[in-house]
Amino acid sequence: MSPTVAYRVGAWCWIVTGIGHLSVDALLSRASPSPEAARLNAAMRESVFAIGGIRRTSLDVVNGISLAMGLALVLVGVLFLMIARVAGSAERTRGAAALGLVASLVFLAVAAVLLPLPPIVTFTVASASFAIALARIPRRGS
Repeated sequence: MSPTVAYRVGAWCWIVTGIGHLSVDALLSRASPSPEAARLNAAMRESVFAIGGIRRTSLDVVNGISLAMGLALVLVGVLFLMIARVAGSAERTRGAAALGLVASLVFLAVAAVLLPLPPIVTFTVASASFAIALARIPRRGS
């Protein structure tokens, strides 16, 4: 696999993870919650606090963070793709590939400890893809 293809696979893993996250959020918001989830949601709706004069429920904050996370994952993937396009050569994406590898490994560690299987798989593939890209990018002057 060429470094350019590997790099793009890593970028697309971020986009797929973000779209998957947003899709699951949308589906869960429309699904009938279990009795336990309904009680948890009710308790989170009752827990109101103000930060900076803005009142929000715990449920608002959790939903907002979740939405922001999904959008941020998509954005990072798109930015990785834009870097590849602007760079014009695999050699010029070395820094972005290194950043992609480190970030993917951090997200993989979080996913492995706290999240279900889909992000574990996508961040494993992203990590491997960025590592392959980094290993195969020729060094300048070589």
